[in-house]
Order: sequence, then structure tokens, then C-alpha cells
Amino acid sequence: MRQLYSFAIITVIVGTLIVSPSGAQVTRAKSDTVKDTVGNFKLQNIAGGSMTNGDFKGKVTVFDLFATWCGPCISEIPKFNKLNEAYQGKDVAIIGIVTASPGRNIASRVQQLGIKYPVLVDDGNALTAFGDVEAFPTTIVVDKQGKIYKRYRGAAPNKQENIKKDIERLLSEEPAG
Repeated sequence: MRQLYSFAIITVIVGTLIVSPSGAQVTRAKSDTVKDTVGNFKLQNIAGGSMTNGDFKGKVTVFDLFATWCGPCISEIPKFNKLNEAYQGKDVAIIGIVTASPGRNIASRVQQLGIKYPVLVDDGNALTAFGDVEAFPTTIVVDKQGKIYKRYRGAAPNKQENIKKDIERLLSEEPAG
């Protein structure tokens, strides 16, 4: 019983921290402005079929890289659902990429979480397409040309409001000629 109690406490603590793929803890959200191009990827969509980085050309795209066991990641899902709803019919895509999660039952877990935007499944190499992914959640805002505009590491109270400002700024930019 004592071991079960200890396990439960550890699970709660880990679920409330932001955990990096290497196991290092990140304690605050951080954003970086970068201009790298998203690398090539082809990932399975849990709704069926697959998607590539080329499918998002011409759209401002927000990629939410998350794990199904990550508490901070899960807490952001309703906010991404609202962003997705707010930009329906515009040149904006909100995309989840589930990574570092058990392969079985991902589709049912995504349904349980109430995710209303497309979710792609990491094939073990997806993180390399986005470069410097140090923690979950990591959110990457990409411009219409496929360049990474901003990278947000971790969770923060105003993260979605900042992402909305990024989207609006990128939508208003004239395409590079």
C-alpha cells in the first residue's frame, strides 16, 4: 500500500511539471523567435490518412507537440480547441502532434481529451522536423511559407493570447515575392 501511495504522489508531481524528452524539468514557459524552415515529415493522422509539412504551405500553422500523459499539455487542449474554432475557414491550421506516448490507444485517448483539431502521431522522428524541442508542451507557430516564426516551450497563462497575436500578425503579412 505504501508503494502505491508513493507511486501516486510521484505521478501527480510529474503530471504537473513540464518534462523534457531527456527527463530534465523545465519550470517556466519560454518563447523564441526563429526563422528556420520546418523539416520534411509525413505523419499518420489519427482520423485516417497522413499529412506532410507540404500540406500546410499557404497557411499559418500552430503545431502543438504534446504527450498524452503530460498534465500541462492536457490543460492547454481546451485553449487550442478555442483557437481552432476561432480560425475555422481562414488560412490557419491548428495541429496536434502526439509524441512520447504509448502507441496503443492514442486515438481513444485523444477522443477522451476532447481534441477537436487534427492530431498526427509522431513516428519517432517528427521532433527533428521542428528542431529544438526540449520540453512538453512545445508549441511552434509557422508562417505561410513554412518557416518557424515562434517556438513556445512549456505552458504559461497567456500563451494562447500570444499565439493569437502571432497568427494575426502572420495573416496580415504580404506573401514574400
